Amino acid sequence: CSLILLSSFVVAGCGGPPVSLVPVEGIVVFEGGKIPDAAVATVHFEPVADGPQQIRKVASGTIGPDGRFTLMTRRPGDGVIPGRYRVFFTVEKTFAGREQLVPARYASAEETPFEVSVEPRTNPPFRFEIE
Repeated sequence: CSLILLSSFVVAGCGGPPVSLVPVEGIVVFEGGKIPDAAVATVHFEPVADGPQQIRKVASGTIGPDGRFTLMTRRPGDGVIPGRYRVFFTVEKTFAGREQLVPARYASAEETPFEVSVEPRTNPPFRFEIE
């Protein structure tokens, strides 16, 4: 009986319309134009609490040596669910994560000055300047 109940829950939980993802890419420009020598460099798009999207999933992407990124939600390059996002960054000297290389206000969804809207159509590349 519990197996049948569990199966019903999974089917009901997975139902509904498919989620459409849109491609999102951009560039991060660091102070002085120099990319920090970091073991970890990631941009995160976190949905705002009062955003229009019904499904709220964080999207992220690796920041390349040239500052460029392409976001993913489930698989590399698959895109982002349209909606409003707070954008923050993880740029750390080592994988241990003990030395953040960007100011704290850029490393937290709560403090970041960046908020963007991802439209359900093609979006121009985003540009973020970190001072």
